[in-house]
Amino acid sequence: MNTKNSQSGPNALAIIVVLSVLSIFPPLATDMYLSAFGDIQTYLSAPDGVLELSLSVFFLGLCVGQLMFGPLIDRFGRKGPLLIGAGLFCLATVFLLMTRSAEIFIGLRFIQALGACGGMVVGRAVVSDLYEGQAAARTMTLLVMLMTLGPVVSPLLGGILVTQLGWKSVFVTMLMIGAGALLLAMTFLPETLPKSKRLTTPIIGVVGDYWKLLTSRQFIIPALVSSFVQAAMFSFITASSSVFQGTLGLGKIEYGFAFGFVALGLVVASWLNNKLLVDLEVKTIIGRALPVFVGVSFVLLMVSGTQRLLILIVPLWFSVALVGLLSANGTSVAMEASRGQSGVGSALVGALQFGVAFVCSAAVASSISTSALPLALGILIPAIIALLLWIVGSRLDPSRAERAKTRQA
Repeated sequence: MNTKNSQSGPNALAIIVVLSVLSIFPPLATDMYLSAFGDIQTYLSAPDGVLELSLSVFFLGLCVGQLMFGPLIDRFGRKGPLLIGAGLFCLATVFLLMTRSAEIFIGLRFIQALGACGGMVVGRAVVSDLYEGQAAARTMTLLVMLMTLGPVVSPLLGGILVTQLGWKSVFVTMLMIGAGALLLAMTFLPETLPKSKRLTTPIIGVVGDYWKLLTSRQFIIPALVSSFVQAAMFSFITASSSVFQGTLGLGKIEYGFAFGFVALGLVVASWLNNKLLVDLEVKTIIGRALPVFVGVSFVLLMVSGTQRLLILIVPLWFSVALVGLLSANGTSVAMEASRGQSGVGSALVGALQFGVAFVCSAAVASSISTSALPLALGILIPAIIALLLWIVGSRLDPSRAERAKTRQA
């Protein structure tokens, strides 16, 4: 059996929907304000590069926050820390609307990211609490597919809001969605970690738990693969405004449509992944999709000097779409390896993802030019690293050696 308890049918669907709404905080808080960079920079009297820095700092906050939430949800249960995180997100958003300081704005973005982590960490842990094996991978894919509606809708919504109501309306919308998600979690989300299964060791002892997973090949390889795959997506997010609005000259709403079209690939690929998981093993899909990911990313590099939207957006769409197919599978394999430490495992997966995203995002932001070359390299290089990691991990996989012996016998 792949289902670990009685959560099924409408109750299971309600849980996934609530977790998806909670997990939408990060894409909401990153993508919705991208088209408003210029307006916010003027309002804060900030120098060039500050708004890009606020994005990179948000990724850093997501990395740090997940390391904090992991041990908390293993010790105190899933729901309590989640509600605290959602409340912190809402509070930071209120202060973001009030500040006139660029430095405080950046600091509040870090705090906002800490609060946004709750839904992400708890979402993966709850799936691990309720499901295992193929069912866990399919449920994780559904969760990722619903989460990716955020990147599809939020840039366009942000462009419309900024154009019609000004940049502050973006953060008011974030606040309203955050408050609604908090209410949904309080009402519909059950506690999936009973007290009998909660960790009783001191939280400081989690350092040893993190080290144990970091030194586990079965965990660290798929976690890093997922992290570098995700980094490609965040390279796109960081460079998208410069490429679409700067290089290609799109307006705010046109930029929202272009960004949403590319992000729609995540939804399509996640849907396709759910279908593939019916007949194929998770690791088989990863092994076949990673070379394709590298190939289409290389095509993107070849056309990165173009000034024509259509030529650029086609390989970009496929590159980003493959993130949706690969990321959920890598995460589910890593979470399977962290069984019994789902909170710590979820936190470490998320921290690795956003730690790598922070490095790649900062590198892309510092290399912004008049072409899409930094964007293309920000996707291709992580794709190559992910493929090499998977090849090395597959050759070292003890289960692979066992299967080979069985075939020979």
